[in-house]
Amino acid sequence: MNQVLYSNIVLNYLKDNHSEFLENIDFKEDHSFDCSIKSISGSRSLWIATYNLELTLGFENHESKCDWHIHIGASAGNNLLEELNKLTEEIDGILNNQKMFVLEEDMYLPIHGNDEEDIKHKGNVKFFNWSKI
Repeated sequence: MNQVLYSNIVLNYLKDNHSEFLENIDFKEDHSFDCSIKSISGSRSLWIATYNLELTLGFENHESKCDWHIHIGASAGNNLLEELNKLTEEIDGILNNQKMFVLEEDMYLPIHGNDEEDIKHKGNVKFFNWSKI
């Protein structure tokens, strides 16, 4: 699969499943794109990118610096349906306030599984979900 086809498939998927991201889309010379939505406070953007035939999802601050990101698959499109479903799972977890984050050195970092209990023992740590970011 080439980058044009990959990005077109992802774009059509986003149109059908996460159209809010397409209000802010930037097409690149290599035919990849990134798109994003802003948090309620405007302090962060949740972005999706299709660079190098790979889905990437992450947070970016107002200075365009990335807090964190995850790569969803690196199959070059061979498992794209699976990867798109995983993307939806991740997006829904964030937007539905199910995923929690901690603010550390001005970066919102996700908490995974049992991390929450370990972090609580550090004391004075605040937890955030998408609606508070």
